[in-house]
Amino acid sequence: MPRHNFSTLLECARVGADSLRANPTRTVLATTGVIIGVAALVAAFAITDGVEVWSRALITRESSVQDVAITPRTRETIRGRIVPVHGYPVLSSEDAERAAAEVPGVLRHTVMLTGTSTAEFLGQRAVVQLTIASASLADFAGLELGAGRFFTTSEELHGAPVVVLGRRLAQELAGAHDAFWLVGRTIHLGGERREVIGVIAPTRSGDEPDLVAFAPLRGGADLLAPTPRARVATLRLKARSVEAVDTLRAATVNWLAERYGRHVEKLDISVGTERLENTRQAMLLSKLLLGLLSGLILAVGGIGIMNVLLASVVERMREIGIRKAVGARRTDIQVQFLVESVTVTGLGSVIGFVAGLLLAAGGTAVFRQWAGAPIYPVLRASTALFAVGAAVTVGIAFGTYPARRAAMLSPIDAIARE
Repeated sequence: MPRHNFSTLLECARVGADSLRANPTRTVLATTGVIIGVAALVAAFAITDGVEVWSRALITRESSVQDVAITPRTRETIRGRIVPVHGYPVLSSEDAERAAAEVPGVLRHTVMLTGTSTAEFLGQRAVVQLTIASASLADFAGLELGAGRFFTTSEELHGAPVVVLGRRLAQELAGAHDAFWLVGRTIHLGGERREVIGVIAPTRSGDEPDLVAFAPLRGGADLLAPTPRARVATLRLKARSVEAVDTLRAATVNWLAERYGRHVEKLDISVGTERLENTRQAMLLSKLLLGLLSGLILAVGGIGIMNVLLASVVERMREIGIRKAVGARRTDIQVQFLVESVTVTGLGSVIGFVAGLLLAAGGTAVFRQWAGAPIYPVLRASTALFAVGAAVTVGIAFGTYPARRAAMLSPIDAIARE
């Protein structure tokens, strides 16, 4: 196939541009479909990428998506029957400290056990969600104190009779007083006397939905209501980023194997990235759906371009015949019309790209105003490349038939028809 150098293609583009300028109204109407399609594509992808970034940040901040959790297995199913497991490792604060020092990639760590208990103070009684944990829980979970302090490592090691209350629980026990008034006073928790040393600050969305309390791990198991199954503490390690969770999990498995040997089979190791993966898949499906709709708009624009080029072939019969009579090859004529088609779609894609960015900025501004969600458009290189590639593909696909029709004309027939 003959090669076309850059100057030839540039000349074809110039000739095509002159032809398109000769019919500006028709050209603008044909380009409008491409502009709308590219604008819709860019806006849809920029907004969905922005929503995905916001969702990832929200999930990472408010859930255990970066955590690797190690929990002893207390029972298992054998031949359809549930049987207890004996000899499983009992995880402690010492395990958490050693894991933080020996496992690469650990950002924060804690050991925790959660259950229900009862809290009483001056006739006020409430059922609470009690978490007994190592002192590192405050840093691990990002707990902010509204008053007082969290218990220390020394208090944890000595099993000090202290407790930290959630804001809602403290308010319920304090009655007519302010929630922070309880700091320094003694309440009954699970039948034991415990000094309130701190009250958790309310979350950004208000008070926590449950009545919660936090106590040191050592000596805290007796505070929890009895259950049919044995309670076991969970060791939680936080990765430095969501992307590093799998690496941390692999390193944790190796560390546990070295530390516990064959007993490592009695430990369950789980990660919390499933929720993030579900969000990513939902965003991907949204992008595919919006991309399909934008593709349909681009196809309509391509049909408009095909009509313009077919009309151009009819109007330029004499020009085509003269060019072929003086030596122009079929490929020269075909390339000329293909370049015209790509020129139209290229120009439309540039305008549509800018319009899409403006549309995405406006759309996310509405989200921030009405939904209160800090969502901003995110433009990725893949979005720009896809938009440009889609426009060029439409130009080639819908310009091929008019180009072939023009190239197949014989010089005599072309001049005679004119």
